[in-house]
Amino acid sequence: MASGHSGAAAFKTYLAVFAFLTVLTVVEMAPLFGLWDIPAAILLGMSAVKFVVVCLFFMHLLGDAPIYKKLFFVPLVMVILTVLVLMTLFKSFNLNYRTGPGGTDSEEVAKRYRGVWQGECNAWAKSPFSGNDYCASGPSDDAKVSGILVDTQKAYDELKKPAAADPRFDGFASKSPDEQKAVLMAVGEETYGAQCAACHQVTGQGIPNVFPPLAGDPVANAPDPSEHITIVLKGLMGKSINGVAYPGAMPAFPQLSDDQIAAVITYERASWGNAGSVSLPEQVAKLR
Repeated sequence: MASGHSGAAAFKTYLAVFAFLTVLTVVEMAPLFGLWDIPAAILLGMSAVKFVVVCLFFMHLLGDAPIYKKLFFVPLVMVILTVLVLMTLFKSFNLNYRTGPGGTDSEEVAKRYRGVWQGECNAWAKSPFSGNDYCASGPSDDAKVSGILVDTQKAYDELKKPAAADPRFDGFASKSPDEQKAVLMAVGEETYGAQCAACHQVTGQGIPNVFPPLAGDPVANAPDPSEHITIVLKGLMGKSINGVAYPGAMPAFPQLSDDQIAAVITYERASWGNAGSVSLPEQVAKLR
């Protein structure tokens, strides 16, 4: 062996190289087993580092000192710096990560990819376009998408609580249709703000390519509210609305009372220019 090293020193050198390559290999293999997601650019950089290290190691064993020194001080340093730059700039760098067999994700969804999303997440969904996992709803106050606050933790917390009877519905059946609608709209606006506005927004416009708008939604404008009621009771995911696919998952809300569900649906069907019919608590009870 003509490496210039011998005995314990050589053993330590070879052990260090072995450990370094093992760590890189484990990190590279982790995404295959679903342990964590690593951006493609970083994986490519790590593979380049491994390649150079292996070449250097064999040149070292052969005692090819001139080539060894030149490779060590120029390409290896450049590769390491490139990896660091990619790690720093990855938020604006992708290798068509958004594009898959089903199409291309929007910028909004790409900002929510697992490994890119920086906040906590209540629900992960898989994009039907790229196949990447993305945060369908993030709870933290600092989780923003293009300046839009996405805070659904309150809604998820409310799902865990049993719905209390609302005194405003006392004697509801004996009220006139106008009085019934007034109660439904008042309760519905409050329920919408607590349960729905984080995703569909106060304006009913939703978040583009993530959560659909309710304004102009055919379901919200249908004469029969049955489908609307079923969606709130059972949840929905991946439906196309007005020709646009929305991969964001909507949870089911069976914990809400019949009164609350009828109220929020009535509010949605009578707001933002919608002209759907009133939903009554007995209709909800029938479909529950």
